Amino acid sequence: MYRLLIVDDEPSIVDGLLQHFQDNVEWELDICKAYSALEALEIAKKTKIDLLISDIRMPGKSGLQLVDDVLFYWPSCRVILLTGHSEFDYAYKAIQKNVDSYILKMEGMEVIHQTVSTAINKLDEEHRNRNMLERASLKLTVAEPLLKKEFFEALLTGDNAANVWRSEWYEGLSLRIELGRPLMIIAGKVDLWEEKTTYIKKMELFYSVQSLFSEHLPLQIKAETVIHDRSELVWFVQPDVAADKFNEESGATDWQALVFYLKGMLEPIQNSCRNELGIPVSFVVGKGAVEWNGIGQTFDLVKAAFKQRAVFGPAMAIIDLDKSDEWFKGETRKSAVPPAVEFNKKLKVLEKLLDEGDEKEASALTSELVGRLKQEINSNYIALMERYYKLLLVYLSALNSMDCYDKSFQDIGVASLSVMEPAAEWETIEKQLDRLCVSICHMKKEQVEKSENQIVERIHRFVNENLGNDLSLARIAEVVYFNPSYLSRFYKQLTRRNLSDFINETKAEAAMDMLIHTQLKVNEIALKLGFESPSYFTSFFRKMTGSTPQEYRETAIIKSK
Repeated sequence: MYRLLIVDDEPSIVDGLLQHFQDNVEWELDICKAYSALEALEIAKKTKIDLLISDIRMPGKSGLQLVDDVLFYWPSCRVILLTGHSEFDYAYKAIQKNVDSYILKMEGMEVIHQTVSTAINKLDEEHRNRNMLERASLKLTVAEPLLKKEFFEALLTGDNAANVWRSEWYEGLSLRIELGRPLMIIAGKVDLWEEKTTYIKKMELFYSVQSLFSEHLPLQIKAETVIHDRSELVWFVQPDVAADKFNEESGATDWQALVFYLKGMLEPIQNSCRNELGIPVSFVVGKGAVEWNGIGQTFDLVKAAFKQRAVFGPAMAIIDLDKSDEWFKGETRKSAVPPAVEFNKKLKVLEKLLDEGDEKEASALTSELVGRLKQEINSNYIALMERYYKLLLVYLSALNSMDCYDKSFQDIGVASLSVMEPAAEWETIEKQLDRLCVSICHMKKEQVEKSENQIVERIHRFVNENLGNDLSLARIAEVVYFNPSYLSRFYKQLTRRNLSDFINETKAEAAMDMLIHTQLKVNEIALKLGFESPSYFTSFFRKMTGSTPQEYRETAIIKSK
């Protein structure tokens, strides 16, 4: 949506242009009007202007002076100047100010319409080019590390690599490693933090560990790194294609040789972490040759290894998932549970469904997740209990966000859900969660509908109370604290009609009421409804009712007799 400002000291011209562009469905325009350059400048000081149509000769401040002021506030604004005089001096000055067009009023509406069409096409092209440049600039500067972090975080949580890469933000992201080619995962975790270590200090130490890793890594091995969940360092490692030191005779990568080398490299890094940084760090070396879509599953094993090390292993460990000692393998087998990647992803989906009030999908997904827990409960009770409480936390967070815990939720027995029952009694838990899901979704929908209806009522009240004042989209958006462009879409989506249609209908109804029940003259009614030009009011009224104001009044008088 673009905002058009029409300025002329002749109300008939402003109102004529306003009516023409309001009736036109070719573009979505928010139209503002002003009857002097000073009035237009006040609008420009508060509201972004994309396109300006202005008379040149106006009392007080000329259109040429107004152009300078508007372009000061909104440099990308396109400008079209109108004049009733074909004077070279005006045209020359307009060209100097980089005005899009200089049009004689006598050339007619068709020429003005075509000129506006050309200006809007330029705005569209500039918008596309600006977005491309902004994305490119963002990736090259501040956003590049953040985008890389988001990209690899998505892979660690199990997202499909191809789908993530196709995102317009990640597409073309410069990576040190080659997309799609197998890689290795190495993760590091501080074994024990000092009690008073602040978050900032932890981040500083993480970056120091990253720096140590980079210093020890030979140029023939490429790596990207990310700090995951503020607690783990994860490296994605690939040997250079030309690095024959890690190639088999066939030319393929010898991943086992790479694993052995990296394990040896981690020893001095650990020593430096302890001696120079004062922190003990353990590492887990993932099984070599991981495909990109398998990153999430591999990382699940890495996290499980860290948990096992915390219980059974020493500090400053280097755990090779493929070559671990038998005691570690044994403990891992005893506690093996299905990977949590998919379960955690589905929890995020459930959170979104509850927030949207999608009862059907949320209920089905809850049933699926409870079913999984019920089937897997015997494999590792502690790990499955953790997942159950994560599921319960999603529901408790949804309840807390609505700030409306009432008796209906007490009847469901939310408190009893905090105790995880044996699998045989899980049918009761599933029923309780399903009832909770239905109640949350119903209440969420009610809250959203109530909020939306209140906004629409507020808009309608403002329009009814300000029929003779500024009813531009920008002004109404101020009242309800909305972005003007979004307000237009929001209103249409909710009421299935344009806001401008409601304003016009309300003005027409008010005009009909005044014509029947008051002795006001037609031009007085026009002014009360914000029409500076009686002729434009007459044209507007005829369009809305099929008759002129005077004809409508006379017909009403005849019917009342």
